[in-house]
Amino acid sequence: MNILLSTNAFIKTGFNPLKELLSNYGTFQFGLELFPNFENENFEKELLEIRDIIKDRPLSMHGPYFKVEHTAEKGTESYDYAMEQIEQTLRVCEDLNINHLVFHHNNKKINDENKLKSLSESKKNLQELNEICKKSNVEILVENAGVYDKENVLFNEKEFIEMCKEEGNNVLIDIGHVNANKWSLENIITSLKNQITHYHLHNNSAGRDDHNRIHDGSLDFERFISLYNTHTPNATLVLEYNYDLGNYIKAIQEDLDYLFKTFKANN
Repeated sequence: MNILLSTNAFIKTGFNPLKELLSNYGTFQFGLELFPNFENENFEKELLEIRDIIKDRPLSMHGPYFKVEHTAEKGTESYDYAMEQIEQTLRVCEDLNINHLVFHHNNKKINDENKLKSLSESKKNLQELNEICKKSNVEILVENAGVYDKENVLFNEKEFIEMCKEEGNNVLIDIGHVNANKWSLENIITSLKNQITHYHLHNNSAGRDDHNRIHDGSLDFERFISLYNTHTPNATLVLEYNYDLGNYIKAIQEDLDYLFKTFKANN
């Protein structure tokens, strides 16, 4: 089991606060899930600055998110842009020997009129990306992306489980999204336990996609711990916070220390 932190929390701050946090944890104790942000001209420069600090740590990669839409039809500008972003992301994966890439089927809003077309195109794009990523020794992890509050849910609970089993990819479960959408965390984990290799950890309230600290919200985190230990005890844990929490290194460190203590005690 590895414990990682998504660099999503440092979209606003840049990586300087992250350097302090990395210095507090050993190389094999703590790693990162890199959140690509090629739209920001400082992203690649800052990534280069921390390359030597992170290259030997456990790492994963989130798929490109900003302006990226994997329901786009092949031949469209949106499709071409998404593929360009994937190419840039895979170059980083190859450089840092990263073997996992998190995939969102969609980021746009979904309604009755566009759902079927979006399902069809995202399925085709996932299958194509599976083949592309294999060339870089990268495995795509399907995430339960989307929350009803943002109107961007492509799959309901049953549909998500069925899709994962049909496509066969390994899976990253975002427990905050499960909670926001009022899905059954137990059903999701028990149904997909043989495919779940990673989790995004955060909390929220009132159906919102807040990406708060792990105990700041309505999700019963201790219940998650029990389900995790019972069904997926080796899955990687990734803290995925909102942009504001990048300013609060002490708070992030408190959550990390809690995770290290809790899962060490249970393993």
